[in-house]
Amino acid sequence: MTSELFDIEILRPRWNRIRDWLETEGLGAIFVYSPAAEHKWGQTGHVAYLTGWANHDRIVDSAVVVPLEGDPVLMFAGLPYMLEQIEEVSPVKNVRLVKAVDPNAVAMDAKTAGGTGPRSFADEAIAVMRDNEIFDKGIALAGVDNMPVPFFEALHDAWGDLMVRSDDIVASIRAVKTPEELELIRHAARLGDIGFSKLVEVARPGMSGIEIVAEMEYAVRREGADHAKYWLGSGPDTQWEDFRLDIRPHLRTLQDGDFVNTCSYIVYKGYWSHGQRAGTIGRKSQYLEEQMRIAIEAQTAGIEMMRPGNRAGDIARAIRENCEAAGWSLLGGRVGHGIGMDYSERPSPAESNDTALEAGNTIILHSAFALPNSGKMFVPLGDHMHVGEQGPEFLMEFPRGPFVAES
Repeated sequence: MTSELFDIEILRPRWNRIRDWLETEGLGAIFVYSPAAEHKWGQTGHVAYLTGWANHDRIVDSAVVVPLEGDPVLMFAGLPYMLEQIEEVSPVKNVRLVKAVDPNAVAMDAKTAGGTGPRSFADEAIAVMRDNEIFDKGIALAGVDNMPVPFFEALHDAWGDLMVRSDDIVASIRAVKTPEELELIRHAARLGDIGFSKLVEVARPGMSGIEIVAEMEYAVRREGADHAKYWLGSGPDTQWEDFRLDIRPHLRTLQDGDFVNTCSYIVYKGYWSHGQRAGTIGRKSQYLEEQMRIAIEAQTAGIEMMRPGNRAGDIARAIRENCEAAGWSLLGGRVGHGIGMDYSERPSPAESNDTALEAGNTIILHSAFALPNSGKMFVPLGDHMHVGEQGPEFLMEFPRGPFVAES
């Protein structure tokens, strides 16, 4: 198998920032948890960010302990063959197989190990601290938002007062992408464009939605995506209120002039891209072009606020004010989400968020508009953006206006 070994010099600055934070907080170590990478919609990227083990071979609970002194330790509850997979992608040398918290997990236990079996996550973390002569100092937790209750209880029962709940320092660090990360994210965005282009190329009246989606996902997977999922919604060429938003397999047969809405979920080497576009089958629609004009103008107002130092909430405020001037309103309190090694991460473009934007933030904008006459949800546009030093950068190249899939 070809190695895709992650560069340890990319990881060291991340570890050092965490150690600086531990010293400031007077803590002995941080325990960083991630569920399996297949849990696509939750926080799975913390372990990948600190070890390089980002591929979908990571099908088990895993954690990294970064001690105040000494090297980080990667732990996983799985089977021995996974050690070989880890060695191919991660430069972390101290890797330990531990006991799963879930009794039904596919993992080593005392019986299969032929003895006492591996230690628990909690006991192994204490062992890491003792190995580095760290005593009577607290252990911070990161990744709690997606940690199962039994897992948390097992840590709490073992550590007691040593457990420290604090802000997730790993999530904060991850919000600002390095140049190496941005290159992978840009590639993920380009893969998403390939799927949209394939829709325009193949979609014709008489095809079902699932046929079109199959073509889109095939085109992206053959280019090396870890994960590629598209949904497709469609409706007659009357008004958007007759449109069916359908994230399930779309069985409807498309007709000439139909409205089409599509959305991408792409992962490339652990990094996500996500976008939305809308258009028609066979011919243009003046009605849809007018709706899209309002949506694009509102979204562009928010994009103009994506500059270092501005509040993340300013993005949502600008979009709301612009669409209200056109007689529209917004549904929900946010207009998108940060994105990177997870589908949703910091910063959140919600109007209540006072966090200052930083160069290196990557954000998906997909405002949910309420149409004026019916309140029907209209989400025709999702833009993958980078907050650059000089302002916003579009990472997707597929046109933002309504597309036409013509025969």
